[in-house]
Amino acid sequence: MTRLQRREFLLAAPAAAGGLAFATAGTAAATAPAASAAFPAGRAFPFKAKPFHEVTLTDDFWAPKVARNATVTIPFEIDKLGDVAERLNGGVLEAAIYAAKSDDTLKPYVDRCVTAMLATPGAGGENRQFELGAALYETFGDRRLIDKVLPAADALDRDIRATSPAFPGGERFALSCLHLYRVTGDPKHLVLARHYLDVRGRADSPGRSRHTQSHLPVLEQREAVGHAVNGVTLMLSMLDYGVLSGDRRYFDAAHAMWTDAATRKMYVTGGVGSTGNEGFGAPYHLPNINAYSETCAVLMWQTLNHHLFLATGDARYIDVMERGMYNNAVDGVSHSGDHFFYVNRLASAGDGRDARWQYASLECCPPNLVRFFAAMPGLIYAQDARSGAIHVNLYVASTASFAVGGGTLSLAMDSGMPWAGESRIAVSAAAPTRAAIRLRIPGWARGEVAPGGLYAFAGAGAAPVRITLNGNAVPAAPDALGYVTLDRSWTNGDVIAIELPLDARRVAADPRVRDDARRVAVTRGPIVYCAEWPDAPGRTALDLVVAPDAPLTPKLDKRLFGGAVVIDTVARHAGDPAAKTAPLKLIPYHLWANRGVGEMTTWLLTDDYQVGDIGPAGGWIFYRNPDAARDGWRYLEAAPFDQSSGAHWGCFRREVPGARGLAIGTGRQNTADMLAACTETGTAAQLCAALSVNGVRGWFLPSRDELAAMYTALHAAGRGDFHTAGVADNCEYWASSQHDADMAAHIDFADSGRLHGDDKDFPRRVRAIRAF
Repeated sequence: MTRLQRREFLLAAPAAAGGLAFATAGTAAATAPAASAAFPAGRAFPFKAKPFHEVTLTDDFWAPKVARNATVTIPFEIDKLGDVAERLNGGVLEAAIYAAKSDDTLKPYVDRCVTAMLATPGAGGENRQFELGAALYETFGDRRLIDKVLPAADALDRDIRATSPAFPGGERFALSCLHLYRVTGDPKHLVLARHYLDVRGRADSPGRSRHTQSHLPVLEQREAVGHAVNGVTLMLSMLDYGVLSGDRRYFDAAHAMWTDAATRKMYVTGGVGSTGNEGFGAPYHLPNINAYSETCAVLMWQTLNHHLFLATGDARYIDVMERGMYNNAVDGVSHSGDHFFYVNRLASAGDGRDARWQYASLECCPPNLVRFFAAMPGLIYAQDARSGAIHVNLYVASTASFAVGGGTLSLAMDSGMPWAGESRIAVSAAAPTRAAIRLRIPGWARGEVAPGGLYAFAGAGAAPVRITLNGNAVPAAPDALGYVTLDRSWTNGDVIAIELPLDARRVAADPRVRDDARRVAVTRGPIVYCAEWPDAPGRTALDLVVAPDAPLTPKLDKRLFGGAVVIDTVARHAGDPAAKTAPLKLIPYHLWANRGVGEMTTWLLTDDYQVGDIGPAGGWIFYRNPDAARDGWRYLEAAPFDQSSGAHWGCFRREVPGARGLAIGTGRQNTADMLAACTETGTAAQLCAALSVNGVRGWFLPSRDELAAMYTALHAAGRGDFHTAGVADNCEYWASSQHDADMAAHIDFADSGRLHGDDKDFPRRVRAIRAF
């Protein structure tokens, strides 16, 4: 199989009111949920996750995925990477360590790798062995790697105390030292972690930039900026250091960055990072067809949110974690377990760039994916280290036992989630045992899509949550932290039943998210749905319109990858002049791209496009055709960026046969005439005809009137990203309308849209359009 270079499958084209009422206005980073900011007293996390190896999965959703991870994905990654020390990938080994706790077939691999590392001088791997040593100790009680890396940690400590070296990064190094500290409890390992945080942004640090989050000292940072994976890792390391050291400043700075990301920069699928440089974009800049939303980023984002819960006991962090788990994270690997996504777009033109792959030049996301699946059971339960209260955070069929008040309380959960909302928790105890069991009421069950109002449900509310204890109803209203507490003396055979509403619901984005204007996403519980080509009318999906009153009917499809609930509705194509309505089946977002290459969209139009909307290709709608039935097209979309800041029209001193159309609807033929007559390279028409924007082709050079309509609808209205502010010259854009052998039409976008004619060999700007 061909080995792809990373950029070959990551590259995306550069990124560039009305409709359903938005239920809750979006909020800025400064107005985060107040309850989330509680700082734990003491120097430890007040809540402890139930270790993954003490939880047994029995469900039909996660258990098969975790098993497939152990039997297919981890071995596949081992075959790719090998186990010799110089090729060792820590994420794969860490996953193998976790999986080997219950899968004997992976133990020989773990033993070979550990033996190789023990025989290799130094810690190696950028302190990665600190983390691996911690994983080996926490899973098997094996201290060999920890003992081996202690001299390396001592050497780092001496060097830092002696030289205090400047360093532009360090978020991963800090995390490694924190892993080591959790095992050793040695304060100098905590000091090492702080060093790797504090050197960031120092005046003498090389390569300071927002992309590396080194533009400011960490305690002065408040925004989620730069490389998303590294940025979230920095938040995590600051949060952990703040809790473990008792220094609230680090916690508060990390929480401020989290708030910025969660309330202004997070996708409805729970992913973060929206730009082609793998980074956070501007607030509310969440493009769909050229989204980034890297798998690695959401995996670290899940960990950050889990740790925020462990620090505060606030269920809102579990809400965010759960959204990422069921959508962006699971999407990162195919149903077969051996094909992967780095990028998790929310729309696709089906051009082939969104086909999952097996081999890449940089193995980044697959090793993190296998580690996530191996440790996933550890996200279900937690326990208050002070009171012993048991927290049920995820409704996943499973069993686990807890030490409470000198006794043992065992829970056996039978849950239909995420496809059915009923869960039953059978309690067993050898003797009556007093304990509090806290049931999380998910945000989506209490009317909140995401913290801060970035997304909100549209339409009527869902059915209420119902809870019974031994068949008797109990109050189901959650407390301020999102839990219902059942505090009693538990006896063998007690049964808790909770029913969560799993209505299919429409979600609207904050109006400042321009890419989602007059669109909705469809969700059911934690699952986000999408329209994919096999189930769409005409096998195309990008311009689907699902009316606000169209039915959303859930149905179990047992044939869809082992069984999944789909949603039946009806839709039409915005670009179809006949506006024919046809059946449409929506599938869970995480299952797309398993049935071949084709169009997909997560955000569905609620009505026809309006001028100023983001179009199917990620460009700008600037014209609606009143004669669509006659012409066969309804809209003109401008590319989201210029194709050139200075290109020749071509054929100077030569008259092109044709290319004289002025009216709207003539640009495509003008461009065809230009291409037929001009053999020169790099002309305006050639740039447009060769263009592919987010996988969409069919672009051409606008005619004079098409260009004028673009100016009026976009530039004059402050849309379209034409970047003419402060530019005194060469803001003219070529039209495809020829005057004569020497001249063609262009419009000066910096001069009130004034129409000109100029020599064809003069370089002018080019902005392509397309009709659909």
